[in-house]
Formats: sequence, structure tokens, C-alpha cells
Amino acid sequence: MANFDDETLRAVGEIIALGEQEGFGITFEPDAEGWTVGFIRGMGGGDLHSDYDLRSAARGAIRPLLQLSERHVAGRRDRQG
Repeated sequence: MANFDDETLRAVGEIIALGEQEGFGITFEPDAEGWTVGFIRGMGGGDLHSDYDLRSAARGAIRPLLQLSERHVAGRRDRQG
């Protein structure tokens, strides 16, 4: 089992909290080259950011998640009139 430092745990907690606030589930997937942070919403999902370590991947996923949330809100607004 991997041990993560406090900064990594803080970064993971921040992206999870932001995802919850914005209405998205957050996924973490390790691979041979590092980690990929993704999102799920309803039946869809995708990747937000990949990086060499979990902390960097979580930190790097914040901006794409905020941009995704903005697009989602704008699309909902457009559909509502």
C-alpha cells in the first residue's frame, strides 16, 4: 500500500471537495507513467489531468474541472432559456 505525504493528501482532498461542490465525482487512476485524475457525472466522464505523481495530477486537475463546470452551467443556462 502506498503512503502519501500531507501535501498529496491535501491536494486530493481539495479536488474531491471541489468536485463535490461543482457536482462531479472525481476519479484517480494510477498507470505506468503516473496518475490520471478524471471526473464522472451521470453516465459520462473523462480525464481532467495526468501527471507523474498524484499531488501534481490533483493540483493540475483543478483548472480543467472549473472550466468543465463553467461549460456545464452555461449549457444548462442556454437550455433553460
